[in-house]
Amino acid sequence: MTWMLVRGGHVFDPDDRGIADLLILDGRITAVGRSLPAPSGIGEGEVLDATGRTVLPGLLDGHIHVMGASGLGGPATRTTDLQIDRIATVGVTTVVSPLGADSLSRTIPALLARAAALEAEGISAYCYTGGWRHPVPTLTGDPQADVAFVDRIVGIKVAVSEALAPACSVDDLCRLAHAAYTGGRLAGKGAVLHAHIGDHPDGLTPLLEVQRQTGIPASRLVATHANRNPHLWQQALEYARAGGSIDLTGMQRPEAGYPHAIPPAKAIREALAAGVPPARITLSSDSGAAYPRLDAAGRAAGQYMAGPDSLLQTMREVMLARDGSVQGPTRTWCS
Repeated sequence: MTWMLVRGGHVFDPDDRGIADLLILDGRITAVGRSLPAPSGIGEGEVLDATGRTVLPGLLDGHIHVMGASGLGGPATRTTDLQIDRIATVGVTTVVSPLGADSLSRTIPALLARAAALEAEGISAYCYTGGWRHPVPTLTGDPQADVAFVDRIVGIKVAVSEALAPACSVDDLCRLAHAAYTGGRLAGKGAVLHAHIGDHPDGLTPLLEVQRQTGIPASRLVATHANRNPHLWQQALEYARAGGSIDLTGMQRPEAGYPHAIPPAKAIREALAAGVPPARITLSSDSGAAYPRLDAAGRAAGQYMAGPDSLLQTMREVMLARDGSVQGPTRTWCS
């Protein structure tokens, strides 16, 4: 058995516990309190001084491309595996990874293998089956079987209202939603249909029709990239107020090459002010993909592979007012 005692940090779990110690045994937190004694006689360990530091729960990034993505600008725009140091050093301890636009040269087996490698390096790693093509790519040949029988698969990825993906009929979307929902019920996990929403004016309309026709809880139909343009954002607010789950993308902001995007921190504040329950708002990075590197005039001058830094950046923007004080209702969302 190994242990670590983290002493004297300002602990949030996510409630504010003040200055406290954490005892970690074999990678799991077993105690939180003041002046915890160091274990004796139970294996090797260390004491870590966290005085003056903030200790937070690990972040969950629910849309991150751990084996890279992109390629829409040609082979040279493909990105490579996202390494553990770029994930863990910004506080992300759990990832959920879909395939990106390219599900020809990138496959579900390769995605599962990359997730397993990250798990071996010390974080929790899950995947979505499916992708932008239709029929969706799978491991077993049946998306419901993927969800039901592969522990690491927690839902089905699909592209909606996206010019670069084949049009998926409402009937097809209903079948995929049922596959995710029923497969998850059979496996005892809360699997979702994770829907990439593109820039087509239909926006969330197909997803709304799926919910109407199937009766599947809207919370299991997740609309990601909900802040990518103003029209979609207004649809997303209505969807979330009606029970749907919306996932904001940390990298979708004007300075990252999305000129029409609603900055994620602004979107979170607007959603809370509009009465959307905090539990229906999530934030993911969409990192591991290629993003344009902009010059001083805002013109594309190459590309770079983004890490999940936008999660912490957005949390800071949400939590802190211009004077550095912690803002009111957004504290609840960050919890």
